[in-house]
Amino acid sequence: MADLFQRENPTAQAPITADRCKINWGGAFAAAMQVSISYQQQVQRRRTIGNQVAALWATFPVGQITIARLLTSAEYDIFSKAGWDACKPGQISFQLGECGGGGGSTLTADSCIVSSYQLSAEAEGLTVVDNVVIDFLTLSA
Repeated sequence: MADLFQRENPTAQAPITADRCKINWGGAFAAAMQVSISYQQQVQRRRTIGNQVAALWATFPVGQITIARLLTSAEYDIFSKAGWDACKPGQISFQLGECGGGGGSTLTADSCIVSSYQLSAEAEGLTVVDNVVIDFLTLSA
């Protein structure tokens, strides 16, 4: 049956999931659960009095990453990496996996600073950090 909009039927593929996210944080590798990434820029419309023409002005983009649970080996000492100190912004790469074990995609956030986290614990050589919120300036694929 033909598509009403004259498009080809897509082939279904495995979805990208946030429960298989791997993070490279300044050379320290971690696993993340329930990752949310928000990246936006504000656009303002300007008009002059008596003119029908509008100009669009975009501001610099900003973003925020929220991680419900971050797990890493204690040997990486994640709290010493750039980004945990507001004076030393860092770079974080996220490798998002797929259900079928396929490639997924990789996103890199630059100028990252941790703005809050709620719990830090070390048990049996594993560091657990809950509710990590990271502010960043640029996001690239």
